[in-house]
Amino acid sequence: MAFAQSHIMAARRHQHSRLIIEVDEYSSNPTQAFTFYNINQGRFQPPHVQMVDPVPHDAPKPPGYTRFVCISDTHSRTDPIQMPYGDVLIHAGDFTELGLPSEVKKFNEWLVSKLKPESYENVQSLLTNCIYLQDSEVTVRGFRIYGSPWQPWFYGWGFNLPRGQALLEKWNLIPDGIDILITHGPPLGFLDWVPKKMQRVGCVELLNTVQRRIQPRLHVFGHIHEGYGVMADGTTTYVNASVCTVNYQPLNPPIVIDLPTPRNT
Repeated sequence: MAFAQSHIMAARRHQHSRLIIEVDEYSSNPTQAFTFYNINQGRFQPPHVQMVDPVPHDAPKPPGYTRFVCISDTHSRTDPIQMPYGDVLIHAGDFTELGLPSEVKKFNEWLVSKLKPESYENVQSLLTNCIYLQDSEVTVRGFRIYGSPWQPWFYGWGFNLPRGQALLEKWNLIPDGIDILITHGPPLGFLDWVPKKMQRVGCVELLNTVQRRIQPRLHVFGHIHEGYGVMADGTTTYVNASVCTVNYQPLNPPIVIDLPTPRNT
């Protein structure tokens, strides 16, 4: 997440009323949902879905493109990461271990070597060297980028919501025409397999929102460390950018994705 095609598709979508996504009948059981949709609709099978190799770190950036460097789930373990060249860094969440102000400060200092004094009452104010997106949008180099941190309930972690209507209400906040979507958790069927539990854990409502309504060029997420990699469905490129492995070792390199820069930038 070719330029002309994406804008034609966006224009066509805006000619019609906005699609309404409803709670899926299999929302509470994503593994069952995956099996049902795979057998009856082939939604996750080739040629509709395929794995994609990320851009090599040393590959020259094509003229007129913007290079995104995608990471996630660094869990305050940023020191060993070898960052490649890029224009825009995307971090899809869990950049701290416990959410402590000291961890937020460490992350901010990693982004830039010096941190300006900020109040500790609002930890978001400590992120002075990046743009923090929480159910909000920013335009960078002509790309409309939207970020949302919510995820299906996972132990006692932050931004948990029950599957179904509660999460769908958050996804309904995502505007049409978004080029790059950043969520912490994956959609169903895309890099969401947990081998130890033999389960799919992605969000069904997020899948339906991405494929049926938003159709972004790029969807970046993390959360499921075992799912690191890149997939595509012909419209959207899906990136699970988890740097940490299932054993919380920061061994997965950042994933590079090149996208044509919008011509009106």
